[in-house]
Amino acid sequence: MTSTLTRFTGHSISPLETTVLLVTIGEEPRAMTIMTTFMVVDLPSTYNIILGRPTLNKIKAVVSTYHRTIKFSTSAGIGEARSDPGESRRCYLTAVTLPGKLRPTPVPDPRSP
Repeated sequence: MTSTLTRFTGHSISPLETTVLLVTIGEEPRAMTIMTTFMVVDLPSTYNIILGRPTLNKIKAVVSTYHRTIKFSTSAGIGEARSDPGESRRCYLTAVTLPGKLRPTPVPDPRSP
């Protein structure tokens, strides 16, 4: 893998590898299961995974960050995945208080002159 992943803080990191996993989003009977490719990184984070645009587009998801919800069509109707507001807040607070020494060293963007 030769591309870099840019963090929310603006730092970039090179992935160690990619892996393909079977992912189920939502709850039965309105759930969707798909094969998804993930980039594996060595990075302190409060998140286990981040679903990217390719996966969201594959399931034709509609995302509302305000409502912390993803909605998508299934054969049984509209499926929904919601985040827990308390857990979201804890993840955010942990992410913004990570010590500087745990943050990765910035990698120069190869597209920059």
